[in-house]
Amino acid sequence: MKKNGVPLNKSGGHWHKKLESAVQVTWKYMGKAYGDTIGGYFRATQQPLFVQSAAMESDVAVTYLRSEGGGTGVTAPIPPEPAILLAIQLQPLREHRLWLDGVDMAVKPYDAGALTMLDLRARPVADLASSYECVQMYFPHAAMDALSDADDAPRLGDLPLLNGATDPVLAHLAHIARAAVSPPGPASALFVESLFLTVHRHLRRQYAGIQTARPGGAGKLAAWQERCAKEYMEAHLAQNITLAEMAALCKLSVSWFGRAFKATTGVSPYQWLSARRIERAKRLLMADTKIVEIALQCGFADQSHLSREFRRAVGASPAAWRQAVCKKR
Repeated sequence: MKKNGVPLNKSGGHWHKKLESAVQVTWKYMGKAYGDTIGGYFRATQQPLFVQSAAMESDVAVTYLRSEGGGTGVTAPIPPEPAILLAIQLQPLREHRLWLDGVDMAVKPYDAGALTMLDLRARPVADLASSYECVQMYFPHAAMDALSDADDAPRLGDLPLLNGATDPVLAHLAHIARAAVSPPGPASALFVESLFLTVHRHLRRQYAGIQTARPGGAGKLAAWQERCAKEYMEAHLAQNITLAEMAALCKLSVSWFGRAFKATTGVSPYQWLSARRIERAKRLLMADTKIVEIALQCGFADQSHLSREFRRAVGASPAAWRQAVCKKR
C-alpha cells in the first residue's frame, strides 16, 4: 500500500532478519531524536555507547549500519526536525528509492563512497532493496551553530541537498568512524569530538564556502598551556578526557586548542593521549599486571580494545610483547 506515493511499512520480523547491527556514539544528553532512535527507523537492534561532552549544545550521533544478503525494505518515517543527516556508503547500494516530503527523488544506484546529505525537516523515507553498509552522521542545527561559534566562524545556514555525491574527504572520515564505533564501541570522547570538528570544518569550507581566518602568529600553545594539557592527560589516562576540558584549562576555544596543540607537538591531542596510554600499558606489562586490568587502568574499553591499539602501535600483542621483554631480562 502507498500513501502520497510513499510505501507504507509492514509489521513483522521481516525487517529484523537482515540488518546486522546499528552501533552509535552519542554526545551530551539523549533525547528522542534521530541519534536515539535510528535502530527503530531501520528495524535494527541498538547497542549505544554514550559519550558525554560539554563541547556540544545538542545531540550528535554517528551510526554504523550494515545489511548483508539483501535489503531491509522501507524505513519508518523520521519525524521532521531541524537537523541534517550525512550518509556515506561504504559499499555500493544498488537498489533503493528515496522520498522527501512524499516526493520520489528518482535516485540512481550509489557507488562506494557516495554521499547523501539530507535536511531532516523534509521527512525522508527510504526503500533499501539491496544490501548496504554505511555510516550516518546526525547534526542538529543547534550543534552546527555551536561548532561554528567555537571556531569564531559564520553559521552555516542551509546546506545543499546531495544524492550520491562524490566526497573523498567524508568517505575517508566515514571509514575512520566505522572503525571507532564498531563493537565493542571503544571510541573515546576525545576521538569523537575531533571527528565531528573535522567534519564540520569540511562542510563549512566545501558546501557553505566559509573560510575561517586563523589568528595571527605561530598558532602554538604557550609553554604553560602545553604543560597543563599534557599533565592533565597524564593524570587522567584511565578516564574519558574531552577536548572541552583541556581547552578550558588552557583558556582557549575547543577548536583553537586542537589546532594549537598539534602545531606545538606535531600530533593531535588524541594521538598524544593514545601514545601515553600505550607507554603506561608497557610499564604495567613489565610489572606482570593482568592484561584485563591494564586495559582499564589505561583508559581502554576492554582487553580486546587494548590489544588492537597495542598491536597497531607496537606491532605485537600485549602478551607477545611481554613475553619478548621477559626473555631479554
